[in-house]
Amino acid sequence: MDWMIYLILFGAGVGAGIMNTVGGGGSVLTLPAMIFAGIPPTEANATNRIGILAQGAMALRQFRRGGVQEDATSIRLVLAGIPGAALGALLAAWIPDESFRVLLGYLMLGLLALIMLRPKPRLPEVGETRSAWHLLDGGGKALSAASFFLLGIYMGFLQAGGGIMILIVLGYLMRLDLVRGNYVKLFFVFFLQLIAVAVFMLSGVAIYWIAGISLFIGQVGGAWIGSWVALKGGEKWITVVLVISILASSGRLIGLY
Repeated sequence: MDWMIYLILFGAGVGAGIMNTVGGGGSVLTLPAMIFAGIPPTEANATNRIGILAQGAMALRQFRRGGVQEDATSIRLVLAGIPGAALGALLAAWIPDESFRVLLGYLMLGLLALIMLRPKPRLPEVGETRSAWHLLDGGGKALSAASFFLLGIYMGFLQAGGGIMILIVLGYLMRLDLVRGNYVKLFFVFFLQLIAVAVFMLSGVAIYWIAGISLFIGQVGGAWIGSWVALKGGEKWITVVLVISILASSGRLIGLY
């Protein structure tokens, strides 16, 4: 790949980092950017996980250094999600590139609606310290396990927008404050992406490591810019650019032009 392509991917990473900081869903920028740069859709999907893993590891380290963790709940949900992630990644590795391209275009439109609505999870205020899992009755545990199995399928297949979905499910099913909820989200995403990457590699899907690292470096810078944008109240301009970018990318992926 030409160095200019890596520069473009770095720029897409910056945009994704800003989005993830302001509202979430940065993969709706990075995935199309890699596809338009010439990386086959399935391989772009696999490569996109590199930045997610690196960001997740950094964020989890910061949470744990700050004394925030919810391992008992997180481990159980990861165990429920692992079979789903493996199944989703196998499906993503199996589906033809052109079919995945079109499907991604339609999914991005659905993710745009989710990002725009930004539903607020019904998480309580900080204060409860007991494990959320142990506060559930038998039915609640079964429903949570089933829900995170399904989320695992999506995280293995695509991942884009998955963090928002996880927080919504946590809000409806568990008594977690927003801080611990974000820890569970990061834990779940990180370990399921490890499974997805392993399945992609075992399935013979190539990962473009330099492209993934270029995206990640951009995402780190974008996260810093995003925090500044949020403080300055510039989210509305980010939203305008986001809508235009997703509609343009979706139209091209679907084949409208």
